[in-house]
Amino acid sequence: MFDSMTTDLRIDRADPTKPMVALTFDDGPSEYTSLILDYLQVHGGRVSFFVMGSLVEKHKSKIQRATNMWCEVICHAWTHQDFTKLSKRKIKKQLIDTIAAIATVTGNVLPFFRPPFGYINGDVEKVSKKLGLAMVNWSVDPKDWYTRDTKAVYDAIMKEVKSGDIVLCHDVYDSTAEAMSLVIPELIAQGYQLVTVTELLLHRYGEIEPGRLYLC
Repeated sequence: MFDSMTTDLRIDRADPTKPMVALTFDDGPSEYTSLILDYLQVHGGRVSFFVMGSLVEKHKSKIQRATNMWCEVICHAWTHQDFTKLSKRKIKKQLIDTIAAIATVTGNVLPFFRPPFGYINGDVEKVSKKLGLAMVNWSVDPKDWYTRDTKAVYDAIMKEVKSGDIVLCHDVYDSTAEAMSLVIPELIAQGYQLVTVTELLLHRYGEIEPGRLYLC
């Protein structure tokens, strides 16, 4: 489906002998995405942004910056609708339009997406497989969308996180961005590599299988 675009898995920056965690951010980009990138620039590491296609054009400078910092910009959806309530045609359009918008800015296509709310069903799986895409959810949810509290987000992540986890956050809240000023240096201090979803999945599974749901 996306053969005319470049697929760059960028796995060469992760050390398989060291513990790794993938911090992921949904629903942006937003004004707070830059803060997260600022903290990464100071402390190091890479993260993955699952973006809304409808926001790409408005925030393309942030997407370009993230890409230049070896972070990943990945498809979430065009609009934040429950895919399990959409027809296969509408699911396909949500994905294709978002991936095309990202590729216009980054020149890159990654072979997976995160379904809104993490919800999937048989139709979502079928469309995913047909498009050559895997689905990626998470293993740690600090519920930043619920608490909107910096300390609560930090405490929840640090209490649960372990090597190999995918952490769900949202870069549309200032409290989450501020929590990253604590989370990022603390994870690094504890010896974790902050890696992209691609790096984590390929080091763990060896390949990414279209139509499969990955949780960690």
